[in-house]
Amino acid sequence: MPETDAIVIGAGAAGLTAGALLAKEGRSVKVVEAGPHLGGRGMAVPEEGFKLNLGGHLLEDGGGGITKVFEYLGRTLGHGAASSDMVVWDEEKCGWGSIRDRYSSDKSELKKVIEALLATSFEELERWDDRPLRAWLAQHTSDQGVYDLFEFIAVLECMTDNWWDHSASENLICRKLHYEEANRAAYSFWPEGGWDGLFGQLRDAVVEHGGEVLMDTPVESVLIEDGEVKGVRLGRDKVLPNEVLEGEVLEADCVISTLPVWSVLRVVPESALPDWYAAQIRFLAQDHLKISWLGLYLATEEPVHVNSAAELATWTAAPRSRLSGFFFNQTAMDPATSPPGTNLYVCGGIIPGAKARDMRWVEHQFELFEEDLREMYPGLRGAYWRRRHLVHDPSFGVIQKPGLVGVFRPHWRAPNVEGLYFASETFRSRGIGVDRAARAALTVVEDYLGRKLDGNFGWRYG
Repeated sequence: MPETDAIVIGAGAAGLTAGALLAKEGRSVKVVEAGPHLGGRGMAVPEEGFKLNLGGHLLEDGGGGITKVFEYLGRTLGHGAASSDMVVWDEEKCGWGSIRDRYSSDKSELKKVIEALLATSFEELERWDDRPLRAWLAQHTSDQGVYDLFEFIAVLECMTDNWWDHSASENLICRKLHYEEANRAAYSFWPEGGWDGLFGQLRDAVVEHGGEVLMDTPVESVLIEDGEVKGVRLGRDKVLPNEVLEGEVLEADCVISTLPVWSVLRVVPESALPDWYAAQIRFLAQDHLKISWLGLYLATEEPVHVNSAAELATWTAAPRSRLSGFFFNQTAMDPATSPPGTNLYVCGGIIPGAKARDMRWVEHQFELFEEDLREMYPGLRGAYWRRRHLVHDPSFGVIQKPGLVGVFRPHWRAPNVEGLYFASETFRSRGIGVDRAARAALTVVEDYLGRKLDGNFGWRYG
């Protein structure tokens, strides 16, 4: 009999959530992480007095997702500073304005759409996996300002920039959750204690309930025999790059992979999966379906903003690069992320995933994008520190276009392998970013346990 009930691959939001929930439910569990940092694609690392993430992050959860997970684990996820306004770039006027200005002339149209959304069940919204957001909105309004509100939020959350590419189901389910839980269209905040504090709390919850978190421990392969999970084989350091080594085996009847679709077949033997299921994974792993962006961290001594320091800005086409993107003051969210007397900004310009490996193109786009930012925010001309980053490997996720979400993604339970699960936001899941990953973990844990957890959680997929 295996000494461990479950092995979780990856110590990001999904892996640590799954590990903590299973440990609390009395299961013996090991969370194994290949790298030295907690958090996966949400990790926070120090550099020259700043604290940087792999991308620009705020946490989106109206209260029924990862916040409830923390409560269930006997912990508190404090909601720190929240974005106070969403400012949008007006291409025609070449200036900034509030998203509220777009629909201020007749709020009755927005109220009508909100009422229709709240009256629509999650089950009905799930049937819109193959249709664009505007198709649903057009049933209830023709007001362009209302379209703008929903679609600018889609640029921020789902990283799609054309109105016909905004998935109805993905966006509307998030809007409904936010309206029901936080009484607003969108709600994003900085976790109290920072991102390293958030992931540290989840790790501590695993350990305090008897589980283990093993860092710098790569998994070479998931072991499957006769349609059943047997455990994982760990990787070992190689002297020659083409050596085939037999690493340590950890036995378990359940393996939960939190690897994204572009990594999972490196450790899960494709031969153990149905060809149609593996084909789904390979299809979604294509570069052109990745959410990718050019990321910049910039530091100034004087604050730079339009209306307030804690605002979140977005645009659908920057002046030169024509990239859609986002911008916010990370220091305003958490002063501990930059040295005293400085302001750290994080911004991104969304690029086609298929172009992200063409580094000459990427470098040219970075130059244009930085010129765009200096035009949109003249105060950035005084930036004394910057760091570029390319969000592609790892990516933010699979792009959330109609026909690429919900039922069009691989199921979280391997269809013919007993004990193999995929708690990844790139598989079948709902939500945004870290919260989406935590909700994916909750779904998988409940499926494994064969029951819902009594944690007063909000709606969850499955």
